[in-house]
Amino acid sequence: MMDGFRKAGQSLVGRIVITIMFGFLVFSFALWGIGDIFRGYGMRTVANVGSVEIDSQAFRAAFQNELQAMSRRYGRNITTEQALSVGADRQVLGRMISEAALDDKARGMKLGISDEAIVKKLLTDRNFTGPNGQFDKARFNEALRAAGYTEAGFIAEQRKLDIRQQIIQSLSGAPSVPGLISDALNLYTNEQRSADFITIGKDQVGASAVPDDATLAKFFEENKQSFRAPEYRKIAYIALSPSDLVAPDTISEADAKAKYDADLATRYTFPEKRAVQQLVLTSEADAKAASERIKAGTSFDDIVAEKKLQKADTDLGVVEKQRILDPAVAEAAFGLAKGAVSDVVAGKFGFIIVSVTDIITAETRSFESALPEIRAALAITKGKEMIRDLHDKIEDQRASAKALSEIAKDLSLKLSFLEASDRAGRTPDGVVIENIPERDTLLNAAFSSDIGVDNEPLPTRIGGYVWYDVQTITPTRDRPLEEVKDKVIASWQDDDLNGRLAAKTAELISSLNTGKSLQEVAGSLNVQIKTVTGVKRNGQNKELPQAAVAQLFAIPEGAAGSAIANQPLERVIVHVTKAELVSSATALADMGKIMNEVKLSLADDYANAYVSEAQKELGVTVNDKVLSLALGVN
Repeated sequence: MMDGFRKAGQSLVGRIVITIMFGFLVFSFALWGIGDIFRGYGMRTVANVGSVEIDSQAFRAAFQNELQAMSRRYGRNITTEQALSVGADRQVLGRMISEAALDDKARGMKLGISDEAIVKKLLTDRNFTGPNGQFDKARFNEALRAAGYTEAGFIAEQRKLDIRQQIIQSLSGAPSVPGLISDALNLYTNEQRSADFITIGKDQVGASAVPDDATLAKFFEENKQSFRAPEYRKIAYIALSPSDLVAPDTISEADAKAKYDADLATRYTFPEKRAVQQLVLTSEADAKAASERIKAGTSFDDIVAEKKLQKADTDLGVVEKQRILDPAVAEAAFGLAKGAVSDVVAGKFGFIIVSVTDIITAETRSFESALPEIRAALAITKGKEMIRDLHDKIEDQRASAKALSEIAKDLSLKLSFLEASDRAGRTPDGVVIENIPERDTLLNAAFSSDIGVDNEPLPTRIGGYVWYDVQTITPTRDRPLEEVKDKVIASWQDDDLNGRLAAKTAELISSLNTGKSLQEVAGSLNVQIKTVTGVKRNGQNKELPQAAVAQLFAIPEGAAGSAIANQPLERVIVHVTKAELVSSATALADMGKIMNEVKLSLADDYANAYVSEAQKELGVTVNDKVLSLALGVN
């Protein structure tokens, strides 16, 4: 076609035709809206919150993170469509709008946080702690790469997060709980009851007879759905796990030693630590006077007590040198002998006297002690590499429409089968099938697929994959009475027994609540009376099922009630003998925990109300068109 344009362009008429044609083309583009490329190229804002813009790329990244989190939570890949169906996009956007509102408020209040505070928080963040319990720079960098952050970008986000938390904490630090609520919670939590109870069952009401054919047929027709055969599927699968591919003892000692040497400084070397205390004084004269008194025999702790300081004000804990933020304090602390106190140190935050109460010497873990775990870790790593290679080979063959059985044969892999399984992983005989890889995920995926469908492999939680094919489907069907007659008889008898138990229980409860004693009832039924004391609503009781505990608190003192026992074909009849409000130390501690939870709930309510009002004040606009583009949907 281009050759045709070039030839046409060599003549005057051809050039005129081409000019006219391209003119129409440009006009068409303008008419169809291609001009938006020029007019709207900068329209990448999903939402505006006051002066803060939420960029489409930032929203897309946050949404993808939410997709990954949902996939991990449910143990299977969650698609964009599935996430949208439960409103995940609006949840992510709502969260980002709330954060943007707080960021705008923070700017207005000129809030900030120092670099030293950020660094201190990072050094103590457990997410970045290595096996030796210390900050692991390599792990920190790996986490940044996985999250798509640069170090500067991460610190900037961390600063925003900390400032948001400061705003929220200042609003809801210690909300008071209304007295009416605390009294009601106290009564609900610390009321305890005592009761006598009996248990009745088949022995007290008699076994059910075998129904006649007419009764059985009528019961079967009324409950036919309960005896219907479920759908069964035959499933072929290949399951690959890193631990199955490489045995730890196949890892050579030389490879393990190389890994040990590479990680020696970060994983197997434990630097010296010291128990450090510091006394910070604002006046150099005061500091020197305190130092002279210590040299004259006054203890460091006595000086601290005189200054009316708490341990938290002076104790830096057992720390490495690099964990002490003030370099002057670090140098002084790690230059002292155990039990020694320093001269006055000019630190970043004042004039400081440092005390070292203990020294934990540096040590290195030996290669011999670390060898088994190094081999295990290298075997997993090597297994994952092999799985990546096998994954590509299997997918290449799947793309060629090969069956799993052929792929397994070609690659010398084990092909396994679920010969006939229902959705719960049971055989037609009702036996639970054991050792199904990624059990719930595989069964849900297989019963959502069909014969001949090229299914995506299922990632496992330990870095492997499961490939599967649905080979046969046995559809659900109505079973005839003769096929399930024994089950129908047993079900009718259970139903009959339950009905007679319910009637007998109601009769006994009525007699107890109209003056008959539990001793008389128990004697007539030849059952034993048992007693429970100090039962609470939310407490576990070995004697009573939870339904009976709930019944204890549903009736007044002196009354009787009933509940289903631990065995479904038994009933518990309870008679409340005592109800009281306790105020023991344990009860008070339990109440304290509940009140803390209520305060946290109130704090969340206050924070949500503040953010909601901030959004109203700042104004929020959402560009649905950009939002849809960011999500890749119409």
